[in-house]
Amino acid sequence: MLRVGMTNPPYILEHLKEIAEVLSHPCVYSFLHVPVQSGSDAILTAMNREYTVGEFRTVVDTLTELVPGMQIATDIICGFPGETDEDFSKTISLIKEYKFAQVHISQFYPRPGTPAARMKKVPSNVVKNRSRELTSIFEAFTPYSGMEGKVERIWITEVATDGIHLVSKFC
Repeated sequence: MLRVGMTNPPYILEHLKEIAEVLSHPCVYSFLHVPVQSGSDAILTAMNREYTVGEFRTVVDTLTELVPGMQIATDIICGFPGETDEDFSKTISLIKEYKFAQVHISQFYPRPGTPAARMKKVPSNVVKNRSRELTSIFEAFTPYSGMEGKVERIWITEVATDGIHLVSKFC
């Protein structure tokens, strides 16, 4: 089995049909990690991302339409400098709309020497609360409901951090 890793929206926008064809092959996982980072175009611009929320949506919508069983993972950064309550609300709306199977949530951390390190920071208590809220929303999703009783081909990749459960991917 082949697993395509991660890509940002601008790198695949022109090739979505071809990517969908590859992801539909029986020896390729119907999975792709596409980071969005924020549901707000203003924040994406401040992050110097080369894409908009609309372009991200185009990628996700096209792949989920064309690839049976497509699973998308994404990343969110809570508390990027300048992120307002309205910006964060847009992120929440995006996550609730798509109910991604995986969401990697991180709190903004200023890397030394970057432009963002010199920007005015969102108060840490606000960042923590946003991260907790988003985590709570994500943990309420049930992406695999309705699969009870189905037989699926999977590949076990590791033992979960609890030491009891196994982590697997659909083949």
